[in-house]
Amino acid sequence: MSSVSRLESIYTDLEKEHERVMKLLARLRTDVAASDLLPILDELRTLLIIHFAREQLPDGFYEALGELAESRRGELDELIAEHGSILSDLNGLLKDAKDSPVVDETDVLTRVARLLAQLDAHEQKEHLFATDVLGANSDSD
Repeated sequence: MSSVSRLESIYTDLEKEHERVMKLLARLRTDVAASDLLPILDELRTLLIIHFAREQLPDGFYEALGELAESRRGELDELIAEHGSILSDLNGLLKDAKDSPVVDETDVLTRVARLLAQLDAHEQKEHLFATDVLGANSDSD
C-alpha cells in the first residue's frame, strides 16, 4: 500500500471517530444545564483519550502524515501538543466541577465554551493539514 493510500485509509477510519466527537460537541452546544454537562463531558473525555491515542499510535495517523510531510514536522508536533492541552483543560474542568460542593454554572459554561472552541480549532487545523498533505502528494504516488 502506498503512503498516500495508507494515509487515506487511516483518515477515513478516523472520520467515524470524528463524527462521534462532533455529535458530543453538538450535544454540549444545546441548552444543557450545568449539572447535566458532567456525564457528557465524561463521555467526551473517554472518547478523546481513545481518539487521540489512535491518532498518535505507531503506524497511525500522525506517523502517516509525517512520512508525507517531513518538512512540516513542527506543525504535527503542535497538533500533538494540542491533544495534551485539550485533555488537560477537560480534566481540570471535570475535577473542579466534581470537587466543588456548589457548581458555579457560569464558570462551567464559560469553560465548556472555551473547550468547544479549542476542539473546533484543533479539528479544523488537523483536517486542513491532512487534506493539504494528501493534495500535495496525490500526484507523486
